[in-house]
Amino acid sequence: MFRQLCRTAILTVTWLVLLPCLILLFSAIVPVIPWVRIEAVEVVPNRATWLLLIGCGGIAVGLIAHRRRATAPTRALLATAIATTAAAALVVGRLLALAHDNGIAIDLIASLSTRHFSEHATPDETHVYATPGGEPLSLDIYRPTVAGPTRLSPVIVVVHGGGFVGGDRRISAANMRHYARGGWTVISIDYRLARPGRPTWNLAIRDVHCALAWTVAHARALRLDLDRVALNGASAGGNLAIAAAYTVNTARADPRCGPRLPRIVAVTARVPLIDPAGSWNNPGDLQPVQRSYMTTYIGGPPRAVPERYAALDLRRLLDDSNPPTLILAGVEDPLLPIAAARDFTRRAHAIGARVRLVEFPYSGHDFNTTYHSITNQIITGSVTRFLADATDRRNLAIRR
Repeated sequence: MFRQLCRTAILTVTWLVLLPCLILLFSAIVPVIPWVRIEAVEVVPNRATWLLLIGCGGIAVGLIAHRRRATAPTRALLATAIATTAAAALVVGRLLALAHDNGIAIDLIASLSTRHFSEHATPDETHVYATPGGEPLSLDIYRPTVAGPTRLSPVIVVVHGGGFVGGDRRISAANMRHYARGGWTVISIDYRLARPGRPTWNLAIRDVHCALAWTVAHARALRLDLDRVALNGASAGGNLAIAAAYTVNTARADPRCGPRLPRIVAVTARVPLIDPAGSWNNPGDLQPVQRSYMTTYIGGPPRAVPERYAALDLRRLLDDSNPPTLILAGVEDPLLPIAAARDFTRRAHAIGARVRLVEFPYSGHDFNTTYHSITNQIITGSVTRFLADATDRRNLAIRR
């Protein structure tokens, strides 16, 4: 009797673990179930290795139970476990192939970690870089760990996401520490966030430029190489990073921030907002959420303030003189569909602009928030390689 109860309990727990995993995996691979797919394309890429391990564990439990006493439930459990394992293997395989195509080595054991990409990392310094309208704006500095006392370090200025209405400079702190360990000085900035009654569509970009001017003003004290300054951003921050990089040569520095703006040699952006009007009209499940962000940030819908939406469209800034740009996007992003990134890349290539798009399969908007996940390993590796190439002095000399 006791053995039967234990067997029933083990099989029940295995079922309860396997079924949600299988639903999530198939919802990511075939994203047709409303709302479930939104959760699936966030969880699956962040936990792909765990899902594969769970599927294998389910097969082991099913085999043991089936060999001891074959029943219809054990056969069904085995079938479910095999389907879960196969689906997870497909996801992991596709991600590993993407890593291989981009020259990134993946540590599969490390990918079992559940550490968030904002955890267990703190900046070395924090400064207030501006106080527009009395509102203090701060930046964090992550110093490079391999820089010598007389060596100038390249710089990454990071602009956080959050729909222009939320988020802060500590998002993805672990990633920023990772780049600092690779020899970069990382400067992560806050900017004015929009709120009801205060759209910041024309203010946030000024804050990014102000932070860049502050960087120039403090370059000597921080031992920064101003010939190797890059911008990095995600989502809303990706929009601001690209816009700031593409307009840095025509914008004027606020003398209260610093003497001038640096030349930007590269920009990397994860799931950036590219076409605000198109985003407003996207008929997806998250349309109300995105429209709320746009209304707060821009001050109304496209029909009310069309000139603002046009001004914020990154496609109008495309030029063959823009710095090399890396865009990382999820193929199944329900908030900012990848079609906009593909269109942007196609237009860039048509005029000879240097834009590279890396597409992540089975991935939504926040597909790399687990620090050691395969997806985040690909992102940190791709960004490191891209920026190293863009800031290589031989390549800089050629572009000049």
